Amino acid sequence: MRFVLYNHIGSANHGCEALARTVPRLFGDSCILLLSDAPEEEKRYGVNRKLKTYPAKQKAYSVDGYFLMAYLQLKLAHNYFYMDLMPYHNLTEKLYKTDVLVSIGGDIFCYDDYPKHILLHRHLMKNLRRSLLIGCSIDAERLKDPSLLKDLESFDLITAREHLTLHALKKAGLKNVQFCPDTAFCLQPERTPLPKDFRLYQTVGINVSPLILKKAGEDNLILENIRRLIREILEKTDLSVALIPHVVQPDNDDRLPLLNLYTGFKDSGRVCMVRDRSAPELKWVISKCRYFIGARTHAVIAAYSTGVPAIALGYSVKSKGIAEDLFGSDTHYVLHYSQLTSPNCLIKNWYWLTEHEDEIKKISIAKTALCKKQIAAAGRMIREMFAENNDTDSAKEMVCNG
Repeated sequence: MRFVLYNHIGSANHGCEALARTVPRLFGDSCILLLSDAPEEEKRYGVNRKLKTYPAKQKAYSVDGYFLMAYLQLKLAHNYFYMDLMPYHNLTEKLYKTDVLVSIGGDIFCYDDYPKHILLHRHLMKNLRRSLLIGCSIDAERLKDPSLLKDLESFDLITAREHLTLHALKKAGLKNVQFCPDTAFCLQPERTPLPKDFRLYQTVGINVSPLILKKAGEDNLILENIRRLIREILEKTDLSVALIPHVVQPDNDDRLPLLNLYTGFKDSGRVCMVRDRSAPELKWVISKCRYFIGARTHAVIAAYSTGVPAIALGYSVKSKGIAEDLFGSDTHYVLHYSQLTSPNCLIKNWYWLTEHEDEIKKISIAKTALCKKQIAAAGRMIREMFAENNDTDSAKEMVCNG
């Protein structure tokens, strides 16, 4: 038996990297294969040193019956999801009947292109018997789609990473659901050099993403909130500021809005731009901050899990749900982009964070310890669930160990 991880867009999204590094721990010593949309990124960040990886996409494909059907879907029904599936079409040839398919794209159902992932799961499961959906976040409104519910019912097990999603899935009638915190809480930081103007435990880490700017529409207001906060920090405190990218993929590169911010403060001597690094190294950098404000969920989890008081700039159920699980409420801990109605909203929230710093640290450390125990328990449950099917086919072992 082999666990095959998919829905991994590549490790230049360091949240996805964090999951690719930590989800396998749920399966113990089992044979694991990572299907990556961007295998060159696994090499760049060293993920391929830990996991056997294989390209999920093919660059060229033949004009066959499926292509013609997908093309007609696009032209006649304006449905592009079948064409999106084309690069994955021959992937079934690389799978064994005894493989367990594992979706590690936790938030894939938060976005409008989720039907593509329904089709991909259905396609890959043609010759397989079992599949898992690990660490998902899904808005209750999305569960009104019958096609999504049918797909979710077909998984042997779904783990929800926060209770808002868990309750929504159960309310929708799903029985195959368990709670398991995001496995990135277990990601081990790796020491890395800090930028010159980074002051140990006296720096405010800031992350912003093109995604939240796009969703908000009023992106200038979000950036203006952050600019005013940086100005406030420089004028009213002796803290420094570190701008920390957590996704550096084309068309979704945090460095672009962060460089926009950096330009206005680069001569202060107290604002630095953190270069791209692996997820464990970025977690190390974030752990050395005193406070953190971030739009990327796994950048915020890096702060939570190392005891750094944090504000999530949220846009979906995942940031709200994780904050509620940790702190009992998302108020003050999550600023949804719709709440940024004036240029000073973030400043007010940051001052609240500083006033409750010690309390937040204690809660974060205690809840992270609990999360790690819950993740370990979920791993034991999954391993017991598949223990009876753990055969040792020599061909599969050869592919796994490569």
